Amino acid sequence: MKKHIQKGKMKNQKGITLLALVITIIVLLILAGITISAITGENGIIGNAGQAKEETEIANEKEIVEKATVQAMGNNKYGNIEESELQSELDKETGVGKTDATDIGDEFEVIFVDSNRYYIVDKDGNVEGEYTINKDKNPGDFTIGEKGETLDGSTDHPYEISCIEDLVVLSNISTGKGNYIENGEIKEAERKTFSGKNFILTKTLNFNSTVSYADLSIGWRYDETEVAYVIDENSTQNLRDLLIDKNGVGFVPISENTGSEYLMFAGTFDGQNYEIQNLYENKKNNRGGLFNTIYAAIIKNIGITNANMTAGAGITGVASGGSKLYNLYISGNINNSNSSLGGIVNSVWGDIKIINCCNLANLEGNTVGGMINFDDVGGVTTIVNCYNLGEISGKQYGSVNGIIGNAYYNTGTRNIINTCSLGIIRKPSGTSHNFYGTSGGATVSLDSCYYLDTIVNENVIANENSIAFSKGDETVIDKLNTYVESHKNDYEVELYRWKLDSNGLPTFDRTT
Repeated sequence: MKKHIQKGKMKNQKGITLLALVITIIVLLILAGITISAITGENGIIGNAGQAKEETEIANEKEIVEKATVQAMGNNKYGNIEESELQSELDKETGVGKTDATDIGDEFEVIFVDSNRYYIVDKDGNVEGEYTINKDKNPGDFTIGEKGETLDGSTDHPYEISCIEDLVVLSNISTGKGNYIENGEIKEAERKTFSGKNFILTKTLNFNSTVSYADLSIGWRYDETEVAYVIDENSTQNLRDLLIDKNGVGFVPISENTGSEYLMFAGTFDGQNYEIQNLYENKKNNRGGLFNTIYAAIIKNIGITNANMTAGAGITGVASGGSKLYNLYISGNINNSNSSLGGIVNSVWGDIKIINCCNLANLEGNTVGGMINFDDVGGVTTIVNCYNLGEISGKQYGSVNGIIGNAYYNTGTRNIINTCSLGIIRKPSGTSHNFYGTSGGATVSLDSCYYLDTIVNENVIANENSIAFSKGDETVIDKLNTYVESHKNDYEVELYRWKLDSNGLPTFDRTT
């Protein structure tokens, strides 16, 4: 009996031991899983170690840029930064060929070749970044998306402008000149108006920046006969060198003045609140602008900053023609040695709407307007919620005015609404106006329009129905915003609200 009980105990002990072994194995497997996850997971040891290494590299790169910048400024007797001096100091820190410093206008761009990262240095020596270089894998082919998908220009799949090459190719196809790339194959351009098609700008593009070009190893040349840039494998010049060469013609505008409005760009170009920076054009006897001519098009949500454009014929910051232009601004210098220019639009044909636009550029020519130069076709012109802050300078003849340079013919309807004239207006002789000039019996209607009282002098007089105000006057902001609130559902786009800037002048409050 005693032996039987002991044998039973032994059997029970064996059973407990086997169960404990199974539990132990399960626990070990769980712990192993936790350990592997802790090592290889998204926030695991390996991942964290990689992240820590990258953060260390970035901190080291930024320190190198800051040190080189301080040295470059110290080497200059005026404390300025020169591209060559900054590059020299970077080479001392990293070795030759490891970095690339480029003057991109008001800033410098410093690229670390091996890490594919870059940093921005302003003229005061402040360093921003890091930024990752994301190159368009299909430069010059806006029909292929960032992920390799096919784009057809529809609302759901708009063509993507992701590099300067894409802008140049759009210019070529819209004029039917030069060539372009499609599915890796170079083709001769055939004119397209892109009517009903949609384009989006996917990032800010700076003509001076190397980062804004997808492939600087591609050879290009300028064809004077075609007035277009041509991809040429035998050329030793890259596109950036051609476009920023001050002895060259600069960018060739999208579309052209064909004499037929049905051959002009007629698509939608949405900048998605990005900018095109340092646009250079030197057109001599030709027209200029980001677009030359457009008709029944929509251009919206884009800034053209630090532009440097000169032409012998009509020129403008954005385009000429009859279309819809929304949420645009331009800064820099635009000059016309022989003819006319407008900050946003040069000549108007057909109906045109300009809403939420501002000109900050300095304009110099014969007939000049802060928004529109010459309005003479007799359609419906509507300018709403806009302002000019650029300096407008006239020459010996022509009409020079704050918003519309010259409205001509007694047909058509022209309305300037909830708009401000703020910039200096200069004309050596004759009379200019704070808002518009007319001839040929034309009329212009002003509604809720305000001008800075200091711009009116012996050569510049106030248009009837415009209201003067002084810097720092909050009441003008209240009046402008009262119109915005009362008419917020009256237009295709939401009207920007207004605020006073640091100089006490009305400007857009784009945060609301």
